[in-house]
Amino acid sequence: MTDIYLSVDVGGSQTKIIYQLAGSKKPNYLLMPPILEEISKTKLDNYMARLGWIGSPSPDQQLWVTWNERVVVLGDFAACFDPQDRIKELKYENALWKVLGAIGLIVEINKVKVSSKKALKVELALLLPWNEYSDRKKFSEQLQKMLAGFQVRKMALKVSLERFLCRPEGGGLAAIRIKQQGLDWLRSQQLGVLMFGHRNTTALYFDRGQLKLGDSPLLGFSTMLDMVVEMTSGLDRERLAGAIFQARHALLKEIYSADYSYTRHPDWSKNAAIIDLASAKDPDLRNKEVQDIAKAISVATTEYWDKLQRWMSRVLPTELDEVIIGGGAAYHVEPELEGYFNAEPETKEKYSYSKEKIRTGSYKIKDYKKHFTPMIWGSGLTDTVEQTFKLEKKQFVLQCMSARLVDCFGLFDYLLSLEGSQ
Repeated sequence: MTDIYLSVDVGGSQTKIIYQLAGSKKPNYLLMPPILEEISKTKLDNYMARLGWIGSPSPDQQLWVTWNERVVVLGDFAACFDPQDRIKELKYENALWKVLGAIGLIVEINKVKVSSKKALKVELALLLPWNEYSDRKKFSEQLQKMLAGFQVRKMALKVSLERFLCRPEGGGLAAIRIKQQGLDWLRSQQLGVLMFGHRNTTALYFDRGQLKLGDSPLLGFSTMLDMVVEMTSGLDRERLAGAIFQARHALLKEIYSADYSYTRHPDWSKNAAIIDLASAKDPDLRNKEVQDIAKAISVATTEYWDKLQRWMSRVLPTELDEVIIGGGAAYHVEPELEGYFNAEPETKEKYSYSKEKIRTGSYKIKDYKKHFTPMIWGSGLTDTVEQTFKLEKKQFVLQCMSARLVDCFGLFDYLLSLEGSQ
């Protein structure tokens, strides 16, 4: 009997982990910062000796993996060891350590009983960028070697990989949509999948059931952030990303106003999160700095979309029957996506006795002279993700959180369905 069912998405902004223990009725999730760093055991020992006993950090705050005399620190803990920016490195190699760390973290947090004689049984589903999908066999072979005996923090583990399932990013979204609509539907469709991540943007194209094309260039949201950083002073990628999404959440009513037939970008200069990015103390200089940051975001968004649009035009047919949209970064270019796919948000009256309108979540054709491609956000699964994990509606990250988890969740759902089919 399998002990842990596990789905992992090693994204550039976060490592997303969805798991379920044997006997549990519902899955749970973990999020970890994407950073990791290999260090010497001496360096780790010296750090812990200097630290002494200060508080009692949770396992995810002091996470490290030891295998074959190699030590890799992960997540928040890696930040203590001057980690390199690895956003352009191959994901699959770093994913090996992240999977080991995730298993150890799940075991410790949930107090799973482990035995030195009996291996823990795990079924794993993994998402990789399309351009690393061909490395899945190398990943699987190396992972099984490492699972035979490793240590997470101070806990020795050995794991038997009962099932390994790997799909390209966007594969979880595709799987759940096919489950919803059926194979006959898939075989009649020209279907596109677009995943907008922090590091990569991935496109998959299904032609009447056959996966005809995939591509996953380094065109993630970090590309746009780096453009803004280059045009301004004193900003870094992480602070900027957080401010942009906080600002977007604060201005949702403006962005999604039903009084307009399209989604709008907010006025960045009027939001506190963007204003707080300015560092000048003089009021006039500070105001000028805020205006410069707001302009840089707008200019960078335009340039970023131009890159995305030219890439999309190369890899996807112009007349898709449907396109599935996923990834937190997709919301930043939502207005541009509506224009590209000739889609206008549908609205309805909020109440039967009220003239106030709200969006339905569906789209209609905008220009009858052009082809219209319906956009399906998160395969219609974002509400399920929110309810399953009880994501707080008050959190500004709710929309982005559910969008980030949905691909991983879709693949996890598919993994469990395979268990039930045996």
